[in-house]
Amino acid sequence: MSWIVRLQKSSLGSKYIMAITGAGLFLFLVGHIAGNLLLYFGFEAFNAYAYALQHLPYGLLWIARGGLLVMTIAHVYIAYRLSFHNRAARPQRYQYEATLQASFASRTMPYTGTVVLLFILFHLAHFTLHLVGYDGPYTDPVGRHDVYKMVVTSFQNPVYSLLYIVSMAVIGFHLSHGLSSMWQSLGLNHQKYNLFFRKVTPLIGWVVCIAAASIPLSVLIGIIK
Repeated sequence: MSWIVRLQKSSLGSKYIMAITGAGLFLFLVGHIAGNLLLYFGFEAFNAYAYALQHLPYGLLWIARGGLLVMTIAHVYIAYRLSFHNRAARPQRYQYEATLQASFASRTMPYTGTVVLLFILFHLAHFTLHLVGYDGPYTDPVGRHDVYKMVVTSFQNPVYSLLYIVSMAVIGFHLSHGLSSMWQSLGLNHQKYNLFFRKVTPLIGWVVCIAAASIPLSVLIGIIK
């Protein structure tokens, strides 16, 4: 384990960890949102998906949750450590000039990252731990946990829907810089692929977030009901 400690203490190693964990978390987000889009196909499709996910064999669900927890902790820890060291190392004049040249998304990464972390905690309390906004239990006609009804009932509350839509916008800003800088951190920055890395991958992040935000919006306007 000593090599892991040495890796995260070095600036280059920290950037590798940030990029790899960020990529892993983004891939999870893509899969998670893709599954949630089954809401558009009705309660049977979505509840069957949720049931299959909850009953994965060999403890795969808990293994995946453990991996996500480790990646999230590593990503958050390295992000705040790098942010602290960068602030401490920069003279005021250099920091001001760099701020003028940096994009809005890059300048606000620590803040959007904090909002994303708070949203994750709320999302877990909301739909996984049922500590917030839960009026269940919900059961569908074949005796499964009616996740479809739980989601729809929750998003019929404009406060929860607005919270999710705004959070998806913040995540979009976070990804718009994170996805483009991830390739550079991994040493994959090349003139041939810069357009893809800097323009297309952030666009993919925005598409995923817009797809996610469409769900509470569709519930509010009655498309999903």
